Amino acid sequence: MYIEWDEKFATGMEIVDTQHRGLIHILNGLYRSIGEGRGEAALHGIFGELQRYADYHFDTEERLLKKLAAAPHHLAEHVIRHVAYRRRIADLRARHDEGERLVPVQVLAFVSDWWLEHILDCDRIFVTLAGGIEGGKAAGAAENVP
Repeated sequence: MYIEWDEKFATGMEIVDTQHRGLIHILNGLYRSIGEGRGEAALHGIFGELQRYADYHFDTEERLLKKLAAAPHHLAEHVIRHVAYRRRIADLRARHDEGERLVPVQVLAFVSDWWLEHILDCDRIFVTLAGGIEGGKAAGAAENVP
């Protein structure tokens, strides 16, 4: 599915939002390749691109959560989700590299669903943290909600 940036994706943290836009751009590139009949060829490069960008983005998120004194359970939840994503992408890449024919639209569905859920659910913590900073509260105090 093609993803249009929507303000519902915004976290209030410009660096996170910019990186989310970059991820959506990567996903939309795969979408376009599939539509042009080049999905199989696109899979050759997409796994590496997704791994590199996820490493960059996850590092940013985890550093921000530490810097802004997010509650430990929020940081732990993020790290757990990040590790699971990395493992899944590594598994898909290995299977593809070993010659398994993966269906490009299914790969796109998985990564699109994963990222949209991550942005709209897990990354909502950044909305709370950004609000706390703007409101002059200590980040940890602003964020310590269930």
